[in-house]
Amino acid sequence: MAASLLERLSLDLEVLSEHLRAGMDPFGTLLCYLEGARGGGTTLLHAPYEEALPVLKALNGLSFRGRILLALDPSPLSATAEGIPLSGPTRAPLEHLLDQVRPQRLLLAFPGAGLGRAFPGGKETEGGWRPLEAEGEPLALEVEAPTGLTYREVRAYAPWESPPLPLDLPQGEGPYLGEVGRRRGIPTYGVGLVDLRSSLEAILRLG
Repeated sequence: MAASLLERLSLDLEVLSEHLRAGMDPFGTLLCYLEGARGGGTTLLHAPYEEALPVLKALNGLSFRGRILLALDPSPLSATAEGIPLSGPTRAPLEHLLDQVRPQRLLLAFPGAGLGRAFPGGKETEGGWRPLEAEGEPLALEVEAPTGLTYREVRAYAPWESPPLPLDLPQGEGPYLGEVGRRRGIPTYGVGLVDLRSSLEAILRLG
């Protein structure tokens, strides 16, 4: 499975490289660099690899200042030694990216619409997702990235919250991975894949 996924990623990287600066990191995350107008910092936009097409369409022709680094994360497709499929992205690839890039802002694409600015904390157990304080141990999985790199993922994620933004967007619960950014002091928000372009335009206008 890892070999076939890596082949898919490599083919997509070839295509992306024909249009913009692109690369792949040790976890198999595809990285695309988009340059905007002068001024502004780096925004890391993290999205599932399987949502690459709608995310790229949302970014096409978008006006912004600074730089957007689009990270297309294949971790939900990664195999585990336990044979348990992943229900969503893992922590380690995002941690690696944030430590390498140190962006001024982190945006996490997630299903739904509008802005996600908080998560109450949760864990994935054998019986499904539950609050952190609920009974049951979180899954502890040995994950194999498409590149062959292996790492341990404990499926428990701390609560997080970011300050409200002056935006006319629906606001609600964000993705669980937001704690990775908030723990590093990075302004972190979820952006819904529904009408993603409008949400990105509104957020990026804030500078």
